[in-house]
Amino acid sequence: MDRGWLVVAVALAACGPPDRCESGTLEVGAASTCPLSAWDDRPFDITIPDGAGPHPLLVVFHGGGGDSDGAISITCPDGRKGDPLCIDEQASERGYIVVAPNGTGLRPLRNSRTWNAGGGNGEFYCSAGAACNAGVDDLVYFDDLVAEVGRVADLDTGRIFTTGLSNGSSISHRLACQRSEVVNAVSPVSGPNQHAESGGECDGGVGVLHIHGTEDPCAPWEDTEDASCSVITLEGLKVGVPRTMDGWRLRNGCAETAVDVDIPDADPADGTSAVRRTWQGCAAPVELIEIDGGGHTWPGGDQYLGQDSIGRLSRDFNASQVMLEFFDAQPSR
Repeated sequence: MDRGWLVVAVALAACGPPDRCESGTLEVGAASTCPLSAWDDRPFDITIPDGAGPHPLLVVFHGGGGDSDGAISITCPDGRKGDPLCIDEQASERGYIVVAPNGTGLRPLRNSRTWNAGGGNGEFYCSAGAACNAGVDDLVYFDDLVAEVGRVADLDTGRIFTTGLSNGSSISHRLACQRSEVVNAVSPVSGPNQHAESGGECDGGVGVLHIHGTEDPCAPWEDTEDASCSVITLEGLKVGVPRTMDGWRLRNGCAETAVDVDIPDADPADGTSAVRRTWQGCAAPVELIEIDGGGHTWPGGDQYLGQDSIGRLSRDFNASQVMLEFFDAQPSR
């Protein structure tokens, strides 16, 4: 090889992504992309907040067919990353480390990624797609992710929370079931507990604030084998919201009674209204925000596809703000 080309090749290699992020080198207040050892092509984006630690951790899972970038942008008004109402911006202001990881990609569409959120038993839908069908161990991926975050940042291991839309919602439910000793609370949006309600193991003791629209075509409110959502293919029984919430009520020792509080209809033109339901007497909180007329969307976020594909976006409240207030109220482990 010509010596000049060798110098250029070495220089280009030096400019490539790091083999590993290092503590103290990540820019505060800005997202950095870090690789995860043993998980080829599944890096994660991390934002370190300003101020002294240790810091709580918020993991934001993308939906099926998405990636780490989309996990954040879908929470932003009109998809504008950097808007103060985006989940990463709000969480950073509250002192959270924010991590957006990447699921398993489909070749050649490496940015079309999914999580193994469970299901696939008997008649039940396997959530979601390739990662579930292949049996990818996303529980171990999560373990490795938390360990790596703890290595590069000042992590409060007693305060770990997760959220996500759709498939990201369902993997949050699964982690609440199978990593209850690690996760304090979850706030899944528009995705059921497909893992537990199709017969998977599930512990109690994790706080749950589930957010879901009654007219969600992709993750329908009731148990069904039908879905009209253009962004997924549904094969098998998909668990609904009543079944998901009844499971958490029983696991967390709640009474059957619940208190409903109407959320102010801040934007009557959006075609939605919402009520917050809180079950009583729980060992760990169980809450549901039911959005009448809401679709497969993140309230206060981005209408990322047309209403004919995913339904309506509620602008009556900001889901990111509400769930962060819920997380703030949870005791440390």
